[in-house]
Amino acid sequence: MAAPVRSIRQQLLSSSLLAVLGGYGLLLGAHALFAAQERRHDHRVLITSVQQEILPLAARANGAEALSARLTQLVSPNLIVWIETEQGYPYRPPRQLGGFQLPQGTTLPQLLIRASLQQSSADHPAIVRAGERTYLLSATSLRLQGQPLRLQLLEDVTAKVAGERTTRLLLLLAAAIATLFTGLLLRPALARGLAPLRDLGRRMQAIGSESLERDQLPLDALPRELLPIAGEFNALLQRLAASWERQRDFVNGVSHELRTPITLIGSYAGRLRRRGTDLGPEEKDQLLLIEEESQRMARLVADLLDLARSDARQLLLADEPFDAGAALERVVSRLDASCGGRLRLEHLSQPAMVCGDGQQYEHCVANLIENAIKYAPPSTAIELRLEQQPDDVVTHVIDRGPGVPEEERQRIFDRFQRGRHTASIPGSGIGLAVVQTLIQGMGGSVTVAEARGGGADFQLRLRRAPLLPAT
Repeated sequence: MAAPVRSIRQQLLSSSLLAVLGGYGLLLGAHALFAAQERRHDHRVLITSVQQEILPLAARANGAEALSARLTQLVSPNLIVWIETEQGYPYRPPRQLGGFQLPQGTTLPQLLIRASLQQSSADHPAIVRAGERTYLLSATSLRLQGQPLRLQLLEDVTAKVAGERTTRLLLLLAAAIATLFTGLLLRPALARGLAPLRDLGRRMQAIGSESLERDQLPLDALPRELLPIAGEFNALLQRLAASWERQRDFVNGVSHELRTPITLIGSYAGRLRRRGTDLGPEEKDQLLLIEEESQRMARLVADLLDLARSDARQLLLADEPFDAGAALERVVSRLDASCGGRLRLEHLSQPAMVCGDGQQYEHCVANLIENAIKYAPPSTAIELRLEQQPDDVVTHVIDRGPGVPEEERQRIFDRFQRGRHTASIPGSGIGLAVVQTLIQGMGGSVTVAEARGGGADFQLRLRRAPLLPAT
């Protein structure tokens, strides 16, 4: 199953928030980098100041004692300075801690040994972590009475690291608040920004096949980003309108050309069948088949003509009162023989007067009966009845076939659309479309529901004719 596609608004909102978070991520990374550089810079400044004090003392004759005394003075709560040989042995270890902070359970010799294992220099101090404390270790070379030594400097930067961590947490909190605030601001901003796109979509949805030529999208009120889309859509509408017009002309022309020969074929076949006294049973059955097929083709041509006229807005329907009950009786008397006597009409005690075109109403009922005959089992009846309501009269054509699934009850009225139970049943797929076109042209509606006991209940709804005043 394909994953649902996110809307443009969701994509823009998520992309914007990701951009904000990415910006804060870069800010946090830059802060960490600059803080580390600042620590190293401060440490190099400290080394330089210590060297400026130590190196002059090393040049004296009593340099060892002077250095030892000065190193003891340099010990502070966050700094230890000592001298060691090139082999790593302490030359002048500090005599006292002077309040220097040591990790819990760690002695000064242990810390010095751990610190001495780090490779460091004045330009690239090493980071020493012991417990929860962090130190910077650096070394610089010096000579004391001709002996090469190393000046080691161990600085406790735990407080600086903690301050940097607190700053980063504050930045993270600010990023979260800013992201939330940005998301709240972006929602109405994106809604306003995408409003032209929604309006364009509504205009597109309102365009139907009957209004392709006149319903062009206005280009003057659209943003520049939508102009190429709207322009191409208008060009597509023009091509569709031209193609639709050619199709209507073709259907209309072919229908008119076929109507006369089909009528002639049917009438000649019927005349030969009735007057052919020297014809055998087989020939008469073949002529009857020709007559029935020509009638079916004539109805199909009439349906195509009605659709073509409706598309061209040339479908003329009468709007006058007629008796729906009498019309049903005429349809049943005309079709009952060809339907094998399966039609069952429920008679009314009084006329059911409706407004519309009586001839086209009979055509619609005949189409529904033909549809029901196709799908209902041969042993079942096709029921026809009228239901008089306060404002409407509903004609029911009920069969006992497989019925129409609810998800297909709208689609089967579209042109050339058929239900899923129609794979093995021949049909053109325009009969129900013609019924809907004609009934809607009379101001009514056609629907299909599930019949009691199973099957389909096709319902034609027409408005009742107003009562004439008594004379």
